[in-house]
Amino acid sequence: MVYGVTVPGHDGRAGMATLVLQPDAKFDGPQIYHHVAELLPPYAWPRFLRLQEQLEMTETFKQKRFRLVEEGFDPGRVSDPLFVLDITARTYIPLTPDVWTKIAAGELRL
Repeated sequence: MVYGVTVPGHDGRAGMATLVLQPDAKFDGPQIYHHVAELLPPYAWPRFLRLQEQLEMTETFKQKRFRLVEEGFDPGRVSDPLFVLDITARTYIPLTPDVWTKIAAGELRL
């Protein structure tokens, strides 16, 4: 599921995707980067990824986005694993509290 999240110090929203991996699969940042870069134009690349065991659904089987959008990409609010796009390294790297602070301060380019 893809949705927009607000980024401190930036106008608009940045793309964030919530992924559910297969039970035996492991997160592979370079492989996901390659897949995204191959299929989407750069402006459509998700800047943030969130891994969940399953997506929350409504009673009519629609995906619940509201809580995901509200929580955003702050590792202080989100217990799920978070990753951020590192264009220079061509991968998605773990979004730690230190990385989040750099993004919020405008020190890390998205």
